Amino acid sequence: MNNSRRRPFKKIFKFSTKLIIALAAANILISVITGLITYRIHLSLFNKEISRQYYMTTEQILAQLDSRVNDMYRITDYITLNPSVSEAILDQNVKSGSFERMKVEQMLDKEMYQVRLDAPEIFAIRIYDLKDNILNLGSFSGQFHNLENDYLNEMLTRLEATGGEYVWSRPDKKDFQQQDRDNVVLAGRLMRSIELDTYGRMLILFNTSLFESHLKDLRIHENAEAYLFDEEGRLLYSLNSMEGQRTPVLADMPAEGILVREEQGESYMYTRQQSEKVGFTLVSKVSLTQIQSQSKVILQVAVASAFASLVFLGIIITVISRILLRPMGSLVRGMKHVREGRFDTRIEIRSKDELGYLGESFNNMTAHIETLIYEMYERTINEKEAELKAIQAQLNPHFLYNTLGMFFWKFYMLGDEKSARLITSLSEMLQYSLEPVQQMTTLRDEIKQIHNYLEIQKARYPDSLTAEIDIPEEMLDARVFRLLIQPIVENAFVHAFRNKKTGRRLRITGSLQPEGEGPGLSMVLEISDNGSGMTEETLGLILHPPQEPVNDKRSRIGTGSVIRRIELAYGDPYGVEFESEPGAGTLVRVKLPYRLLESEDI
Repeated sequence: MNNSRRRPFKKIFKFSTKLIIALAAANILISVITGLITYRIHLSLFNKEISRQYYMTTEQILAQLDSRVNDMYRITDYITLNPSVSEAILDQNVKSGSFERMKVEQMLDKEMYQVRLDAPEIFAIRIYDLKDNILNLGSFSGQFHNLENDYLNEMLTRLEATGGEYVWSRPDKKDFQQQDRDNVVLAGRLMRSIELDTYGRMLILFNTSLFESHLKDLRIHENAEAYLFDEEGRLLYSLNSMEGQRTPVLADMPAEGILVREEQGESYMYTRQQSEKVGFTLVSKVSLTQIQSQSKVILQVAVASAFASLVFLGIIITVISRILLRPMGSLVRGMKHVREGRFDTRIEIRSKDELGYLGESFNNMTAHIETLIYEMYERTINEKEAELKAIQAQLNPHFLYNTLGMFFWKFYMLGDEKSARLITSLSEMLQYSLEPVQQMTTLRDEIKQIHNYLEIQKARYPDSLTAEIDIPEEMLDARVFRLLIQPIVENAFVHAFRNKKTGRRLRITGSLQPEGEGPGLSMVLEISDNGSGMTEETLGLILHPPQEPVNDKRSRIGTGSVIRRIELAYGDPYGVEFESEPGAGTLVRVKLPYRLLESEDI
């Protein structure tokens, strides 16, 4: 049931269509697998390269920031190590009045003119001397009044444990008295003279542009994050606003280097590096998913290219398949013609490959079939013609038998036994020749008819014919065609002895010979005469008669019929050979398989 359902489906498409579909499907499958593998490899290499480049970028940015912050150190060193500044601060009295402080501030502003040019990121500076006097410097010095005193005092307390290096802090909302500012960072340091004597403390308000001008290059997309921590692990700057978020802690960040980890189902790449001079730690965080989304353009281009390649590949496969399968189409059409009975069909050979070999074999097969059909047809015709030769438009054979019988008894009653024997030989020959030619007989019967024929010829030429028949006894029961030797013997009298009036000699011999390397035997009959012989041209006409019928009907259905019947029935190596020279006689050698006549052949 299932097979009957599947067969119609298999016949829907031609073989060429199936081949094209199979090749296209195989190429699509290979292209898809290759594309996926290539994309995965590309994505892996892309991630590695992006990670490497991003890490190098953060390293360069941190180096630039480290250099800039180190410049801030040198700039503030210009203030702290300036003798005029240290002298002005040390000259302050305990609880100096506002006028005295104003004069000192004006003097310090003049000294810091170059500082403001070299460090535009500095908003304001506040100096605390050792006598509890406070000096505010800079145009935005009022920003210090917006900060809580507790926050400022905490910064001053942190300075006591230092040796003059910077202490950094980022004020939070609670550290502002009124309106908070998210664009300032507070730094502090001890003011020490060249002799390393501490003479004051300095608080500096920096604009976050000090960090942002460098870290903004890390904003490769909107969700990219960057955190800058000081030496003590306090957050100084965040690339994005931290409003509503928990302040990140350095201890929660990955170790130095590159790390990829999953957060809420999304992959993030972390980089962590520490500056050499000021000790800042920069931690960057970037979404690999968003980075990889940029590679989708490459994937789209690859898909478009693959689609275009498949289209062109399909066209190429179709064209090439039709070219290669054209010989197969010709072979199929040839087979259909043969099935219709057109055995003269031949196909054109266009190549020397396997399909060309099949085409050549097909042509050989049809040629062989056509030859076999022609030979079978010709064999039948020859047999019919042999029968016609036997009767030769005779009258009723029963009338001839009765007439010959009457002559036999008349000659016998008159005592003419010789004439009676001739009548008997003629009667037996007539009866033998009128039997079906396709019926097999024995060599004994065939030789008996040759005896009858020779008796008649001896009666015609009593003193000019010598005939000898030498056939081994074991050969006489072999089966042969009817009228096999008689046409050859008859030709000797019709042609060989035509111009020879005396001394006619005819010899018929037989022998058995081994048949190749097998156990079988071949039977060889030789009919020789001393007649006029034949030329090469005449032998050629006998062995290869013309296709068109000739006027000499008797010659064509005589020796030619014997030759053709042996070829059709037995083939090589059996057949008829001629040895003849003009004026030297003719030898006819007939080679047949040695087979005894079985009961079903009779």
